[in-house]
Amino acid sequence: MSWRVVDRMTIYHEPGMYALSPTVTRTPGGSLLVTFQRATHLGYSHHEHPLFNVQACRSEDEGSTWSGPHLVAVDPRGGVMDRGVHTLPDGTVFLHSSCTELVPAEDAVEHGGSWVVQHGKPFWVRSRDDGHTWSAPKRFPPLPDAVWGHPAQHSGVSRSGLLVMPDGRLLMPSKATDLTTGEFRYFGMMRVSKDMGETWEYGGRIAEDPVAHFSEPTIHRTPTGRILVLFRCHPGRLGPEIVRDQGFEGPFIDDPAFVGRLLVLVYSDDDGETWSPWRPTMVHGSPGHMLGLRDGRIFLTVGTRWEGQRGCVGRVLDPEGSDLDTAPEFVIEANGLSADCGYPWSVELNDGRVLVAYWHHYPDNHRGIEGAILEEV
Repeated sequence: MSWRVVDRMTIYHEPGMYALSPTVTRTPGGSLLVTFQRATHLGYSHHEHPLFNVQACRSEDEGSTWSGPHLVAVDPRGGVMDRGVHTLPDGTVFLHSSCTELVPAEDAVEHGGSWVVQHGKPFWVRSRDDGHTWSAPKRFPPLPDAVWGHPAQHSGVSRSGLLVMPDGRLLMPSKATDLTTGEFRYFGMMRVSKDMGETWEYGGRIAEDPVAHFSEPTIHRTPTGRILVLFRCHPGRLGPEIVRDQGFEGPFIDDPAFVGRLLVLVYSDDDGETWSPWRPTMVHGSPGHMLGLRDGRIFLTVGTRWEGQRGCVGRVLDPEGSDLDTAPEFVIEANGLSADCGYPWSVELNDGRVLVAYWHHYPDNHRGIEGAILEEV
C-alpha cells in the first residue's frame, strides 16, 4: 500500500500579500480551519514583518471550497511569528504564537518615526465559538532558565504540536535559549498546563546539545503511552557526519538544505517525567508534523527545501512509530520556486483521506497556502 495525491487546491494566494506557515485544524463544529500569518508582499522572503497578523480560511465541505481570509489575532506589540492551533477537549480552539515587537530605535526622538523590530514575548488566544471570534492576546510566563524576549528569537513558544494527556494535562514542546549573544543554538523544552491552557508551568529541558539547534517540534502519544517528540534540528558541524553515517547517496547530500535540516527524536515512557537522549532520524527537511490517524497509524509530513525537492514529503508510520526510519516516503509537493516553502500541517478527512496544507512559492513570486488531498492506494 502507498499514498498518492488525488486533488490539489489553492487555499490562499493574493497579489500584494505575503502568507506563510499554515496550520489546519478541525474545529469542534466540524469545519476545517487553516490559519497563516500575513503581511504585505515585499518581493522576497521574510519571517519577521512587524505587521504580520493571523488570518484564517474556513471550509465547510471537507476542503472542496474555502472562504476568503478573516482576521484571527493581532499582537498589539508587533507582528506574529510561528504558531500552533489546536482543538481542545473543552470545545475551544487554542492558538499559541511567538512574535516580534516594534520598538523605538536608539536614536529615536519625540514625535520621531524611527523604529526597529526585535524579538518579542509569546502569547496565546482562544476561541469559544468554533473559531469565529477570539480572545485578546495573553502572554505566556517567562521560563526560569531562558532569555525572555529580545534577543531570543523564541522564548519557549514556537510552531509546534500540543498533546492532551489522559489526565487532562496539556504538553506543549518548544524551544528556548539561555544565550544572550544571538548564537543560533536553542534547547528543546516543555510547557505544561493543568487547566486547558489558562495557565502554564515549565516542564524543563528535553533536548539539548553543545552544537545542535532544536526547534519547531511535533508531538504524539502512541497506544502504549510512549510520547514521541520530533524536533526540527540544525545540526551545524555535526550534519556531514550524520549524513555520511546514514548512507544517503545522490546530488542532494551536499546541499545545505538537506545536510543542515533534519528531524531528531526524543521520547518519554513515563508521561513526560524523563526523556531519552536525542537521536537523528532518516527524515531530512523541516519542520515536521505528526497526525494520529483514526486507525492508530501516524501520518508524518516534513518540509523539504533542496534543489529538485522544494515542498514537502510524507510517510505513514505504524502506531508505535517503530518504522520511523524505514517507512516509504512519498512526495506531496516538489515544485516550489525557492527553498522558502513547505511547513506542512495535516488533518484527516471524514472519508479517511488526508488534507495537507503547506506554504508555497508561486511562479509569480508570491507566497501563499496550498492544499493537497492524499489517499491510500
